[in-house]
Amino acid sequence: MARLVFAGALGILLAGCDLPRDPEGTESLVRSRQTIRLGWVSGARPDPAAQATLAKLSRKFGARVERHAGESEALLSELEEGRLDLVYGHFAESSPWATKVHLGEAEGAKKKPPKDRHAPRFAMRNGENGWIMAVARAGSGAAE
Repeated sequence: MARLVFAGALGILLAGCDLPRDPEGTESLVRSRQTIRLGWVSGARPDPAAQATLAKLSRKFGARVERHAGESEALLSELEEGRLDLVYGHFAESSPWATKVHLGEAEGAKKKPPKDRHAPRFAMRNGENGWIMAVARAGSGAAE
């Protein structure tokens, strides 16, 4: 009985929350700008799964993809500062950047690659959980 009461109380508390949140408003900004500002690491081979993810995001948000090519360090810095919405490149989970930005799952991988192996993936701003979830859903093939 206590569990049922606790579950009910928790449900009421969470119902008032707007989760997941984007403290910097990435998802809302993409929608209002109708643009996804994408950093593309120079030399990163396009991956069909990543292209499909971008197409799904573009449809979902009614946004065009504005591509900016550059070196990974510069693009990830721009992402961290909020000047980009996404960065695509080949990153290892063990990258020092993994503490500064959110590195998504390896695009198109059937199983999780070793942490030190570079794999095609998107990077997003830390804490932008709604946006992170939208990108992950687009990448997983989940219904929009």
